Amino acid sequence: MKPKPFSFRRSLAVIALCLGLFGAHAPVAWTPEAAAPRGYLLIVGGGDTPPEVQSRFLALAGGAGRARVAVFPMASTSGDEEAVEVAAELQAMGAEATIFYLSREDAESPDIAARFEEIDGFWFCGGDQLRLAEILRATPALATIQRRYFAGGVVGGTSAGAAVMSNAMLTGNRYSEPDEGDEDAIPRIARGVFEIAEGLGFLPGAIVDQHFLRRARHHRLLSAVLERPGLLGVGIDEGAAILVRPDRRWEVLGDSYVKVFDARRAQITSSDEPFLGSSDITLHLLPSRSIYDPSSGRTMLPAS
Repeated sequence: MKPKPFSFRRSLAVIALCLGLFGAHAPVAWTPEAAAPRGYLLIVGGGDTPPEVQSRFLALAGGAGRARVAVFPMASTSGDEEAVEVAAELQAMGAEATIFYLSREDAESPDIAARFEEIDGFWFCGGDQLRLAEILRATPALATIQRRYFAGGVVGGTSAGAAVMSNAMLTGNRYSEPDEGDEDAIPRIARGVFEIAEGLGFLPGAIVDQHFLRRARHHRLLSAVLERPGLLGVGIDEGAAILVRPDRRWEVLGDSYVKVFDARRAQITSSDEPFLGSSDITLHLLPSRSIYDPSSGRTMLPAS
């Protein structure tokens, strides 16, 4: 039997705010010297979210009977069916799950942002990551979610909700087509082909691509990484996830793979060349239960 939709009450009680509560609305400003967040990120590559990933999210949000979760479906314009399903599954596992379909005006409201102070876990559904980012960037709502993450909360998302996690975000759009009139042609690995916008900033130093193996997206992630070699390219397949822990290591969950492209010490062709070329790119192929340290590039595989 399909779950009944959860109602979202747009009328929220006014909650008094302290002066200066929302002074920093920009994406998380992270530096190596900054204190590490106490919370967790759970970033899923799309498709069906494995039960073990859902269970881990619930446990990190406080566990059955305690977890309070906000589910955000704003990346989609076709209704909140996915959000209703996610909320129903979390409710069945013992969480208090509420759907928040926010407009930009809602996200800028201090009253709604204050509601998030009582939330332990935040989940971003799939759709269009650019739409999601444009609603939340530089708002009191995002500032509160960031603060809850740094204080120990868990922030998760799938598909578009995964792509939006980093500072630099692949939008899924192209600046130029690979061949005139051939929509099915694979675009070349080159500068200026794929649109990159500002994400929500929870995962600095990386750029995330989702549905990675299923949709053969190596060319666009490589293009993004070689244009911005200071960023780690994180390709997460459907059914796979990375858990970014407070120790800044990444734990791979699920039943598929994560690929990491590291060009931080690579040689790259000059900007005058029409095609991007490189040598000494490091590729990490990470199955479930792998541990990856992005600062050192070291990996612990399950059999290690």
